[in-house]
Formats: sequence, structure tokens, C-alpha cells
Amino acid sequence: MPNRPPAPPPLIGYSEHLPARALADPAPAAAEPAQNAKPPATETLAARTGALVNEIDFPGFVSQLVNGTFDAVVDAAIRQMESYASLVSAVAKTVDQFTEENITPNQARDWLAQRYPGEVGIALPTAEQPSPQLAPRAEGLSPAWLADYGLAGEELSTELLEQRVLPKVRLAVGAERQQLLAAMVTLGMNRIAVRDGSITAKVMFRATAQDTAKVGYAAGSDPAQQSSGWGQRGSTTYSGGNTMVSTLAVNAQNETNLRADLFGEVKLNFVSETLPLDKLADAAKAALVQRNLPGMQSLNAPALPPAAPQAPAAPAAP
Repeated sequence: MPNRPPAPPPLIGYSEHLPARALADPAPAAAEPAQNAKPPATETLAARTGALVNEIDFPGFVSQLVNGTFDAVVDAAIRQMESYASLVSAVAKTVDQFTEENITPNQARDWLAQRYPGEVGIALPTAEQPSPQLAPRAEGLSPAWLADYGLAGEELSTELLEQRVLPKVRLAVGAERQQLLAAMVTLGMNRIAVRDGSITAKVMFRATAQDTAKVGYAAGSDPAQQSSGWGQRGSTTYSGGNTMVSTLAVNAQNETNLRADLFGEVKLNFVSETLPLDKLADAAKAALVQRNLPGMQSLNAPALPPAAPQAPAAPAAP
């Protein structure tokens, strides 16, 4: 028998090589990108702006601005009144009390050494003597200023300076300072008050959204067909098919810009006014203050040398 050419192998359909799941349900693969897609910026702009407004808390900002300004003004007024009341209380005390609370022995020593540097010096503390002491510059001195303290003719010594001169000097320095404060108190309190003012608060929101989408479409011949046709495994007598390839490019962008600006401004105009002593203290306290004025100081407090001429005593108030 003549030899026959072998029969060509049977053509196998393309669907036999695909998985059954892919043929049955191709929809989920196309649905996944739709689930992960972000919503447009123009749709989420209102929600993001509302969240920003809640985060800013503009009413709380205004409340803190007003309360802080009010508290600062009230605190300043309270401190002024407390300082003046403390000053009046110190001046209304006796000379002995004022000196004991405000003049230290070391301050009186410094004052005496600076007033008479040629006769009086200060001995620094040592292991035997832990506190400084007044000491004469030389032995056998009897300066004339001792007469101002009732010690005329006595010889200057450490015991005389520490035990008899120092207490009188300390009392005289305290009386001088109390007189100065009493003169200041009788002038009244120079109070700083708010005449008028304004508080401004505002918030500005800026929100912009932009969505941009670009789609590119291209179609052309399959480059794989030009090298070898799809019917290569079959008969070569059939003409090859013409396959076209389409390309789709999508570029989607969304952009959202949010901005919030808070502004707070406080303007206060101050005015100075004087409150007299009789409006801040009662008659008894005012009488105690006037008792310590220069020229009306008690005679128990010695005057500092050189003694200033005293003014005549004012007539007692009815």
C-alpha cells in the first residue's frame, strides 16, 4: 500500500486550557479596582471642612480671649490695692515696730560706717565672732557727733558703738524711712484703670478641591502576528488573521487644600487716677499715718544727724 501522510493533530480549543473558575466568574477581577477607588475630592470637601471646624473650637478660643483679658485687668487692680494696703499698714505701726520689721542691725552698721568713715569701721566676721561688729578706727577717739546720741565726751569703743550707739542709729534710720513712706501714703494711691478697649476675634477657612482625569486610547496591530501567525500549528494553506491591540491609559488625580486662620486682638486704653487716703482707710488708720509724718514723729525716735529743723505741730483735728 502507498504511504499516506500522517493526519494532522486535532485542534484543541482555546477554552480547554482556561481554568473553569475564570470562565465561570470573570466579574470579580474587574470589580476589585472599583472597591479600592477613592471618592472624588469634591465629594469629601464638605466632610473634611466640617471636621476642621470642630477641631478649631472657635467659641472656646473667643471665651479664653475674653476671660484672659478680664482676669488680667482684675489681677492688676487687686495687686495695686494690696500693695497700697500693705504700705498703709506699715506706716501706721509705731516706730519701734516698723524698725524691728524693716531695719536690720547690719543696715544700721553700714549707715553709721558710711556716715563717719574716718572714725568708725566694720570688723568682718571671724571664727570667734560670727557676726560683723562696729570698731573705732583709732584708740582714744571722742568725736563730737556722739553728742547727737547723748554720749558727749565718752571714748569711742566697740562696746559703746554696739551696745549704745547702734540701737539709737537703727531706730533713727527706721523713723526716717517711715516718715518718707507716710508722706507718700498721704498723697493717695495713683491707680491705673482701663478707660475703654476692644476685643476682636475672627477665624477664616479656606477650602479648595480639584479633580483631574486623563484618558489615553491607542490601537494598533499585534506585533506578535508579524513574526508568526496564529495558524502556524494548523495548515499553512490558510491565510493568517489580522489582530488589532487596543491600549487604554487612565490617569486620575484629586487634590484638596484646607486652611484655617485664627486672629485675636486686644486693645486697652489706660487712664491714671488718684484715690485719696480718706477713701481707702478709715479715720483711725489715717490718724496713725499722719502721726508718722515728718515734723509729727514721736519724740522717742532720735533724729539723724544733722538734725533737720522740725515744722510746728499741726493743730489736732476736731
